[in-house]
Amino acid sequence: MNLFTIMGHIFINSMVPIFMLIGMGILLDRKFKLDLYTLSKLNFFVLLPAFVFKSLYEAHFSWSTIEIILCAITVLIANYFIAHIAGTLQNYDAAKRATLRNCVMFNNCGNMGVALAIFVFSNVPYIINGETPYANLGLLIVVSIMVVQTITSNTFGFYQAGTGRLTAQEAISVVLHMPMIYAVPLALLAKLLPYDLQSCFAYAPLTIFAHAFVGVAMIALGVQINRTPFNFWKKDVLLAASLRLIGGPIIAAIMTTLFIVFYAPMHPIAAQAIVITYSVPSAINMALIAIEMRNNPEYATQIVMSTTILSAITMPIFVTMAYYLFPLH
Repeated sequence: MNLFTIMGHIFINSMVPIFMLIGMGILLDRKFKLDLYTLSKLNFFVLLPAFVFKSLYEAHFSWSTIEIILCAITVLIANYFIAHIAGTLQNYDAAKRATLRNCVMFNNCGNMGVALAIFVFSNVPYIINGETPYANLGLLIVVSIMVVQTITSNTFGFYQAGTGRLTAQEAISVVLHMPMIYAVPLALLAKLLPYDLQSCFAYAPLTIFAHAFVGVAMIALGVQINRTPFNFWKKDVLLAASLRLIGGPIIAAIMTTLFIVFYAPMHPIAAQAIVITYSVPSAINMALIAIEMRNNPEYATQIVMSTTILSAITMPIFVTMAYYLFPLH
């Protein structure tokens, strides 16, 4: 596997489109001075619930998928404690520790993770006799982890962002007022219905809203970036970037290995996909949540941008590490 070839493909196919959308947000804000909080409300009250509902409703789960989800949750919990300890040692206040934990725990697997999985498992050395037998499995694992990340980041992530400046009761109240928390059970219940909602007339506008989420989220991030002094060489930003981009995949590799040793065997592609998924940068939503909750939005934005840029270097390294750590043969 050619490391530099992978790096080039990842950068061109995954990162350049993201930077183009973010750049559009920067240009639009400079020209028209967009209302950031209106964009934030549009994202969290319309587009994100539609995106989550559609993703969950169309996902196909099995028992092996549930096991992967359990493993992903253990990685999430481990990241929580690592980030919390790091923030405490740096004497961050409660609000800043919450932002650090969010940016370390939750990653951009919904956009970059999916794109990365499609590229990696559809190319050498995963091509067998001209076919890509591992592409669907790799993508299924990433989507399963995306479900975990989406649910937890938009429930616990909101609560966590609020606890830094709100009481626990106020933070829970904020979460309960977010449509996202109701989109999850509704989607799971809808899967039990003996009727395919995709044939319903109301599913068409929901799909349009779901497809609009990523683009509007990127533009909102661009607006925030345009208003934020950008310096990711600061110590606190580099600490967060290191925990997300280096600590994240290492913790994922350790937890996956322990899962295999002490619980049950796992397909090598599934194990590789877990490590690869946790190598992607911080979730763009963490900057949007910080904006919505007014909890260190500049710090969160700098973390998201720094991890996105630096991941062009770190992701190919951990893709290669996963390949050799959990070999197919």
